[in-house]
Amino acid sequence: MSSWQELPLARVYFDSVTGVPGTTWPIGTPRVPSDVIADVIAICTARNLRVIDVHGALVLGAAMAHYDFIGHRHEDVTDTLDLGGQDLDGSIISRCIITGAQGATGLLTLEDCLVYALTNFQGIANYCDLYGSAMSLRNASNADLHHCNSVHSNLTITVNAPTRASFKEMSGNCTFTAQNGGVLYIRGFKGTLVIDAMTDGDCDIYANGADIAINANCIGTGTINIYGNARVADAHGAGTTVNDYTKETQLDGIETAADPLVMGRAQIAATTIDLDQGVGVYNLFTGTAQAVILESLNIKLPTGAPGGTLTSISIETDDATQGIIISLADGDVANLLTEADLGWTGTLYIRVGTGITLSIAGGPSVADYICNVTAKCRAVVSGGYLA
Repeated sequence: MSSWQELPLARVYFDSVTGVPGTTWPIGTPRVPSDVIADVIAICTARNLRVIDVHGALVLGAAMAHYDFIGHRHEDVTDTLDLGGQDLDGSIISRCIITGAQGATGLLTLEDCLVYALTNFQGIANYCDLYGSAMSLRNASNADLHHCNSVHSNLTITVNAPTRASFKEMSGNCTFTAQNGGVLYIRGFKGTLVIDAMTDGDCDIYANGADIAINANCIGTGTINIYGNARVADAHGAGTTVNDYTKETQLDGIETAADPLVMGRAQIAATTIDLDQGVGVYNLFTGTAQAVILESLNIKLPTGAPGGTLTSISIETDDATQGIIISLADGDVANLLTEADLGWTGTLYIRVGTGITLSIAGGPSVADYICNVTAKCRAVVSGGYLA
């Protein structure tokens, strides 16, 4: 393989139909693609590349962390990328049909994919279509799915017990089943939603025009909170707690001037956050039912310094262009003093489903370090609030 020869778009080409085995130039080019993934890896290694163009059916046979796969958005379900139970930590897969199990404990990113049958998922999925009846989340993991919709059929997602799973701006016909712990957020959902066989954990649903059914096999110690615009058919069994805060049940008296959800009236939202957690992004509040204007936010630190490996915190919205509330500079560990207050005033427009999040850098504090967070906002349209 001559080192001066370059591959178009700095990627190696795989095609299960027209490809050939081997690693000798021009194998791996668009003109002569490879049909052996082990050979593709060898070509990538020789040319210091990490991007693979995928045509046809591909089954991964080795760990491929930090590789990127680019497909061609076919809808032929025989034209799939099977994850094969392999480690894909830090990998990005775009425009492919995804099937199989995700291996190891790393985080995978899916972009504009058709998710056909995926198990043990953890990571991020953006603008993906969820097809079929088999998708599951990995236990004790994090999953964030943004603008991912159920298509063609009723989708069933096995929740298990994720550390935190968030489905934001989702639509279609979907059943979330077998949650046995952890935290599940279903934000901005539109369509038909069923909560099935839940036995433990917390499930927060923020509806944007939904028919929601809670099945009788939801038993045990789980808690389901429902907000927004929805019709709810609740048949939950013994032990489960269902709190229905939907627009139909909560806003009958919204016309009274004393109601804090009246448009333009100041309201307070409060929560707590423990800084004894790993590097990551943690939800504080979510815009619910209608948009609100955020006017101020305060985070009050407990007694003592955080210690540990924590270097800074920040608070921001999860919009594509973030609204910065507490900057990394203001949240530097040098400012995280015993019983200190970090405050912000201004105006930020918080849409339904938009999150206000806290980011931890460096690592966890030395022990439980629980802060009080208080936000002041006003509903743009009567009924809006932060949850």
